[in-house]
Amino acid sequence: MSKIIKIKAYEFKELNNKAKQKFTYEMYDTPFDYEDEDENGNTIIKYDYFADMDLEDQVEFCEMNNYLFDVNGNLIGHLEVMENVNWSHWKEHI
Repeated sequence: MSKIIKIKAYEFKELNNKAKQKFTYEMYDTPFDYEDEDENGNTIIKYDYFADMDLEDQVEFCEMNNYLFDVNGNLIGHLEVMENVNWSHWKEHI
């Protein structure tokens, strides 16, 4: 059974420093791999880490991936945005 709930979701740039640090720490387990070439022209795999990005790149990365967070920096799963909803109809369900 699905429920309609009201939550506050934040973009990375809206989080306080402690919440940003929490997410950054959690991202250490998930490096981003990319292909590069060594000095001989061979394709090699390299890794980047979220924590190694500057704040502007971190914000951009989260925006590109549509990441939303709770106030503590926990990543929230997919949210369905309901625009132009008459909430008075749903008031009894919230």
